[in-house]
Amino acid sequence: MSPTSDSATGNDGLPLTLGVAPRLPVVHSGAARALFLLSAATTIAILWWAHDLGSTDARHQLTPIFLMLFILPDQYAAMGLLLILVVAALVSREDGFGRPLTWIGTHPRSIAAAAAAVLCAGTLLIYRNHPFAMDEYAAFFQSQVFSAGRLAGQFPPELLDWLVPRWFQNYFLIVSPQSGAVASAYWPAFSLLLAPFTWLRIPWACNPVISACTLLVIHRLALEMLGDRQAAGFAVLATLASPVFFADGISYYAMPAHLLANGLYALLLLRPEPRRVFLAGLIGSVALTLHNPVPHMLFCVPWLFWVVRRERGERLLLWLCLGYTPLCALLGVGWALYCGHLAQAGGVSGVHAGVAAALQRYGAAFALPDSAVLLARLVGLAKVWLWAVPGLVVLAIAGAWRRWGDTRFRLLVISALLTLIGYLFVPVDQGHGWGYRYFHSAWLALPLLAAAALAPAADSLATPGRASLFANLPTRTFAVACALLTLVFGVGQRAWQIHQLIALDLAQLPASAGPQPQVVFLDVRLMFYGADLVQNEPFLREHVIRMLSHGADADAALMKAHFPRYHRAAVERNATVWIADAAVATR
Repeated sequence: MSPTSDSATGNDGLPLTLGVAPRLPVVHSGAARALFLLSAATTIAILWWAHDLGSTDARHQLTPIFLMLFILPDQYAAMGLLLILVVAALVSREDGFGRPLTWIGTHPRSIAAAAAAVLCAGTLLIYRNHPFAMDEYAAFFQSQVFSAGRLAGQFPPELLDWLVPRWFQNYFLIVSPQSGAVASAYWPAFSLLLAPFTWLRIPWACNPVISACTLLVIHRLALEMLGDRQAAGFAVLATLASPVFFADGISYYAMPAHLLANGLYALLLLRPEPRRVFLAGLIGSVALTLHNPVPHMLFCVPWLFWVVRRERGERLLLWLCLGYTPLCALLGVGWALYCGHLAQAGGVSGVHAGVAAALQRYGAAFALPDSAVLLARLVGLAKVWLWAVPGLVVLAIAGAWRRWGDTRFRLLVISALLTLIGYLFVPVDQGHGWGYRYFHSAWLALPLLAAAALAPAADSLATPGRASLFANLPTRTFAVACALLTLVFGVGQRAWQIHQLIALDLAQLPASAGPQPQVVFLDVRLMFYGADLVQNEPFLREHVIRMLSHGADADAALMKAHFPRYHRAAVERNATVWIADAAVATR
């Protein structure tokens, strides 16, 4: 029977009219329906668990901010994801969004430039250009030090306990009680990347630029590994539309730099030639020293074994080591010894004290997992799901199954699994953070594997006997619809949540008393993570100095001794403000 006949029927037995198939929702396809049902069921299960976790004693095993971000914002986000899944399931589009994907895959630079501009605006308007957590402040603080051409900031030694809360000393910030020198406890590569932006007084542009470069790297990885522009377009779209990419991109966390560095590392090693391997080692040394070495250590292990097992692998390994060595020695070992010595400044043991302090600090970073850690990691997995495009994890698993015979994809899978498993032995939950930031260094595996699951079924690179159930137009339509809806509504919802949290945090500070010099004492006993707001310029050159209150009498005595020409101007519930007299303010 002619396919253009009015009485023709399709493969599913439904009538065709004038040769045009009826426009049915994508869940008419069995594979799309399976993806929808599995994604919806998983989201509902996480939603129920988050609600239940907030009402059990398990909350006492997690840090308050980590639990709060899961049982409040993430619950509402789960509801939003369910709505996105339902709306995406109703989409009827016969070309699978082929043209938009082709355009994205052909114009990655335009997408990256637009993303950088949006993220810059997000840092200023949503994140309020505010290092929210101590992890962010420590990196920003050190970038200010580097931009001033120094290795450490300088506080008056007698004021250290007011300027750096004691429980943060030698944990987030290394302090010298004798000299007053202060430096970040984290390895310094991210602060070095941030320093030029800080020097230009645009630190808010650093992570947006890094995130834009990440989109280009993921696009190139997808092209190299799949050889299809539409697949590359989907990988870029899935990355851009995942709220975790937006949230980290407007923050001061080192996680976007970890994602970019590991992406470049993988891209260079896809074709392991001596020059590329050396550059991969150089990029790897930056990744190791961004803030701590664990994220890249876990990611790089399978790639190292792959390089060694290749023909002339010993020579390639030598080039890789030559790339790793200089910066690892300078920024890794050298910085650890410097911080250890700084903390022991004034002692008689010199370098030996630095070595001992460094070994003690990094040795305490690992332990066998207990019930609290296991619970935190389960929450982390739920966050991976909730902060990505709906269904992305399912597609990634399908892509891993389909491409397991391709060594390049297998390396990505192993890197992701090692990252998940390795952090079982880190005895803390992540505290602050957007999404599951302990996984973010390997997060690029998700969009790349998902793109592999949706690639055309005739792709010769697919593992024989492992055809993807999802490599059809209805499923791709559903996946792209989920991504586009999440890009607008999912990212929008997360942007609103982040803005609200930042606004609530900053609302704990007293209103500005004007441009004159002032000292603000914060009573953190009455604040939520108020100690994180004790943030100062490394050389106290800004007109506002924030201090930890030690009680009204102790604060007044300190002001009399060190700031005798200041007067108490305001007393609020959380803070006391002292302002310089007119003669001091006009200097």
